[in-house]
Amino acid sequence: MSDTTPNNSGSNPEKKSEYDKNTSDKFEFLSAFIDNEIKSAEENETIKKRIESEPDIHNRYTFEKLSKNCIRSRIKRIETPLYIYKNIGLGIEEIIKNNSAPRILNTHSSITTNKNPNLSHPNFTNPNYTNQFQNEKTNLKRYLIYGGYALIALVIMSFAISYYLRSNSELQDNPSFAENDIVSVSRSIFNKVESGQVKTQFNSNSAKELEDSMNKYVDFKVFVPDVKDAELIGGVCNEINGEKLAHFVHKKGNMIIYTLQANLKDVMNHDRIIMCKDFKDNITSGKNWFPCNKDKNNTAVIWFKDNVVCSSVAHMDSKDISAILTNYK
Repeated sequence: MSDTTPNNSGSNPEKKSEYDKNTSDKFEFLSAFIDNEIKSAEENETIKKRIESEPDIHNRYTFEKLSKNCIRSRIKRIETPLYIYKNIGLGIEEIIKNNSAPRILNTHSSITTNKNPNLSHPNFTNPNYTNQFQNEKTNLKRYLIYGGYALIALVIMSFAISYYLRSNSELQDNPSFAENDIVSVSRSIFNKVESGQVKTQFNSNSAKELEDSMNKYVDFKVFVPDVKDAELIGGVCNEINGEKLAHFVHKKGNMIIYTLQANLKDVMNHDRIIMCKDFKDNITSGKNWFPCNKDKNNTAVIWFKDNVVCSSVAHMDSKDISAILTNYK
């Protein structure tokens, strides 16, 4: 139906001014202020006054500061331990010592113990001694080169391990999402719906009937996709962190698709249920149906329609979630 098809060009025309493309540029100075990058005392004082006097600036400042503090507190800095560098240096010294010292001792022994008087005081102009000295010098250079290669290889390996550990930690823990982030909240409730801890309050396979039931409990107009490829099970309403939310569940085969729905304007402008800056920028630019960082257990997709913003979660690819929820009857 034309009136319910997702609009990939953006939200309603009359709301375009609220989320125009200048929004992100408008607040750019806040990031520099929060990161202490502004050196001018006069400029800092001006920004402080704007934060105190302008609600939009204050809300954006609160959100960015909360997000950055959350990220800093959750990401553990992983660096190559100092003892690794120390052990590498000791290892190279040991290689040089083991390969050069015995040869020098053996040469000295062979010279001093040799009964030939001509060798008691060796003539270093003799080609034999010259060749031996050159061989020792060549070997030492070779060991230094090998040691250098070993050092480079170990350093590269340590950085690779550190990067892998950091990347794996981010993949599993999603530190970029705060506890009241729309993606974090939707994934948490999805797990509870799947385990049976959260049950539907309104059981209906009619999208219109479910919308009418939930509209009585929230402060926005609920939109439930009426789709061909999945069965609508029902929904429930609640309030999290002071924000009224609608939740509904579709089922395709033995897999459920859970959707959290909130007031678009509230999520964009307030911090009760928050959304990261990149996602807000996507919505402002009109980008719709975009995936979040993949969790080890599920996939979340952010989408918006008219006055609502949603996070849909399922054990399937993000493209499959989008395809199912946009194939309307």
